[in-house]
Amino acid sequence: MMLSTFKRTMRRLARQGSGNATLLVAAGLPALIGAAGLGVDTAQWYMWKREMQYAADQAALAGAWSLVGGATGEAYINRAKQELAANLQQVTFSTVPTVNKADWSGGTANSVVVSFSATKRLPFSAFLTNKAVTVSARAQATFAQGRSFTSCLIAVDPTTRGAIVIGGNAYVVAGCGAAALSNNPDSVIKNGGATFNVGWIVSEGGIDDAFNDGHTEIYENQSNLSDPFANLTPPNNPTPRTLTCQDGGTKYVAQVAGTWKQYKQVYTSTNGNSWKTSGGEVLLAQGNEVKEVTFTSAVTVGQQINNLRTVTTGAEVPIVSGNKTTYTRTDIIMYQTGVVQSVENRSVSAGAYPQPGTYSDFTISCDTTMAKGVYVIDGGDLAINAQNRLTGDGVMFVLKNGAGIKINGGSNTMLRAMSYDEMVDPNAGGMTSTQATQLKDMLIFEDRNSPGNQFDKINGNSGFIMDGTVYLPKSPVVFDGTTNVMTRCFVLAAARIVIEGTANMTRFCPTDVINTVSVGGTGNSVRLVA
Repeated sequence: MMLSTFKRTMRRLARQGSGNATLLVAAGLPALIGAAGLGVDTAQWYMWKREMQYAADQAALAGAWSLVGGATGEAYINRAKQELAANLQQVTFSTVPTVNKADWSGGTANSVVVSFSATKRLPFSAFLTNKAVTVSARAQATFAQGRSFTSCLIAVDPTTRGAIVIGGNAYVVAGCGAAALSNNPDSVIKNGGATFNVGWIVSEGGIDDAFNDGHTEIYENQSNLSDPFANLTPPNNPTPRTLTCQDGGTKYVAQVAGTWKQYKQVYTSTNGNSWKTSGGEVLLAQGNEVKEVTFTSAVTVGQQINNLRTVTTGAEVPIVSGNKTTYTRTDIIMYQTGVVQSVENRSVSAGAYPQPGTYSDFTISCDTTMAKGVYVIDGGDLAINAQNRLTGDGVMFVLKNGAGIKINGGSNTMLRAMSYDEMVDPNAGGMTSTQATQLKDMLIFEDRNSPGNQFDKINGNSGFIMDGTVYLPKSPVVFDGTTNVMTRCFVLAAARIVIEGTANMTRFCPTDVINTVSVGGTGNSVRLVA
């Protein structure tokens, strides 16, 4: 009886469903609480990791920038630690970071590695494992020093093939570099058995593999190269001149004491031939002063000189008004009256003694000694023949309107660029201080508005001295000779440079002089790599 009652009761309980939800909740509650706890701990880990990784990245970059900026010793380590600490806000319980140099991509000690960790107990994970959680971070930043390229051979054409061509039996050995600003795949070409060891070649385009001989550093496909003279403007000297050879003789150089007066006289003409006075003014008042005067006939001490007149003829300037063209010219006239104080007889050798000014042609046909100053060649040639002596000590040539250079200089040829003092000297260059500073070392300067000349050539011999910079931005030049210098590196910059034949360029930069003509380069670089 009792057994039957128990069985009926159990069957009734089995058919009841009112407590199922409570049982299911009770059974799943541990999993629910565990998932929530794990989610909270995981979010905390992620926040730590993100902050620590960002701090490690910034620390590695800071250490790399410190090194590329010239830091020595452990300065880069201190800089990395400083940046790490500045970027840790929540993770204040980390270990002391490890900062060191490491090799990267074939380099040696060219990167900075920063690593550290942080350990802390979290509620749920610690309850399950009875252990603290450790989160680690690591970052690596590589660095490279920038390079500024200097060059003494510079081809400035931006696109031409063979901007620099080395061929024949040319022998070029120096440490002053070559640069081609052309982006052509064949920007720098080598032909034949020429020797070309100039320290480095840099180009915006491709460089012939033949130059990769272990003697020369190759930097091809570079950006940020530029013409170092592109922003310069050549000086001018409009005084018309003619280069003439004269017979030898005697000149009488006298010191004359007395009064003198200088005028500016303006003339006008309707055809460039018949000139009429149109105005003028006194530039300098009379004064009592001793001045040097040169006479072609004999004078004696005590001789009275009355109103000696010397004229410096100015350049003709066309003035266009509608269909009519007139001309104007300004002459400087000096009158001197006085008594000869002393006389020096000077023998003058046959030859040419040109003065600064503008020449339609400058072909050397006799021994020539140039006065210091600026010589403008307008449309003709600067032509030097081997059999004639040429001395230009402290000069600058400016090439205009297609003027070219044909230099076949012998051992009696010496051209030296003006010094700063000579440039600002009113009796020589007459330039401003700014101009003189900008045009430092310039010997031959082709006007950028010139159409250029396709037949420029420089061919010297072992005694030929060209001391300064030759800049031909519109013209190619062929160099197949030898040149020496005295005080500075010889810099040849042209639209295109061809060195061939028996050119021998081993003495065009003194060993104690550093070439400072920069064509640009690359800046310092730092990059996060891990």
